[in-house]
Amino acid sequence: MKAVPAQAGQSHERVATGETGAPAVRLHQQLQGRLVLASLCLAMAFLAQSTLIQLPGDAWTLTTMLGMTLVPWIAICLLLRNGLPHHPHAAFGAANTLTLFRAVGTVLLAGWIPVAAQLTQPALVWISLFSVLLLTLDGLDGYLARRTGLASAYGARFDMEIDALLTLIISLLVWQSGEAGIWIVTLGLMRYLFVLAATLQPELKKPLYPSFRRKLICVIQLGTLCAMLSPWIPSQWSVSLG
Repeated sequence: MKAVPAQAGQSHERVATGETGAPAVRLHQQLQGRLVLASLCLAMAFLAQSTLIQLPGDAWTLTTMLGMTLVPWIAICLLLRNGLPHHPHAAFGAANTLTLFRAVGTVLLAGWIPVAAQLTQPALVWISLFSVLLLTLDGLDGYLARRTGLASAYGARFDMEIDALLTLIISLLVWQSGEAGIWIVTLGLMRYLFVLAATLQPELKKPLYPSFRRKLICVIQLGTLCAMLSPWIPSQWSVSLG
């Protein structure tokens, strides 16, 4: 996504790559505050879901769930901080903030992977509906970025990587819940296989042209995975959908 100029009546400072002045300092402070808030929300949501949904009570299971939640979250926080010098605006923006909280929901789902085979139907319904919510919000952050004049390649990359992570996590949940075989995980690995291929073929690192068809295929894939995760879809239908 290319950066677009601010709309009439809007004024946004821009931060040159690698700048260390006042705008850059404010940007880092904004990110830091949002990461703290998002981390608190993640902790409260993890505790709430662990209480509301019946889980195996042994310490090992809960520790594994916590690890599956924290590892991707820490990676996201580090990547956001390291990539911040490439953010061209002095404001982190509402769009990136929304994507950040979509990331919270995404890693929250990752915690269910170790116990996916033991989840009850109500739990699977909750998880599938929550996945649909995250998918629905995916269309809002790009609109907010354009509306506020804060669109950037940084935000577009952040959004894309969270989409890729969400696809991988849902595909792992579908597999572990028994709705489909391990082959379904290949859908979630597509992005990462492309990155691997790009290391072998540098031409693949070139920016991709905007494509509505590519976005539509991504939405269809995620929507199909959400449907497969739902207990309302019989296992034999899940195989057909996949």
